[in-house]
Amino acid sequence: MTDQEIIEQLNKGNEQYLKYLYEHLDMVKGWILKNSGNEEDALDIFQEAIIVFYRRLKGGSYEAKSKISTYLFAICKRQWYNQLNRRLKYEKPGGSVVNIDRRQEDFNPEITRRIPTLKKYMERALEKLGEPCKSLIVASVCLKLKMQEIAEQFNYSDAHSARQQKLRCMKKLRSYVSYEEVIRLQ
Repeated sequence: MTDQEIIEQLNKGNEQYLKYLYEHLDMVKGWILKNSGNEEDALDIFQEAIIVFYRRLKGGSYEAKSKISTYLFAICKRQWYNQLNRRLKYEKPGGSVVNIDRRQEDFNPEITRRIPTLKKYMERALEKLGEPCKSLIVASVCLKLKMQEIAEQFNYSDAHSARQQKLRCMKKLRSYVSYEEVIRLQ
């Protein structure tokens, strides 16, 4: 399948042709693995790049000056560097997260005052989660920032991308939290 055929089909609204873009994933995965990432990071970054590419194509701002693979790779590189910068920006040398918003003082959940063991349990789960998910969840759930604010703060392309990343992070967090353990701690 040529780049031109893919572009023509996508312009016609045939989103099935997005699957042909995934043949370029290995190139991105190899590069991200060499640059402090893992396979999950590579897939997340690549999927974000596909979204950016598709939106630009449909919005008319995509210019076919290079191969689609080159275009996607450039987007992935930029997004990966942004993610690495976020990790550096929001982590102290000891690995703890820096407060990311002035509204931190507004956060006083009743449950953490009543049940210190539950608070510690959740803190451990968040630590396991790692960055940037930890900061993203703190920003969205604890600080109640709007998705547009989070997108700007974390350098996501838009609020939808931030929401998608939050959903992936929440899914990962749920795998670390046992409902039975939370009930027992209450």
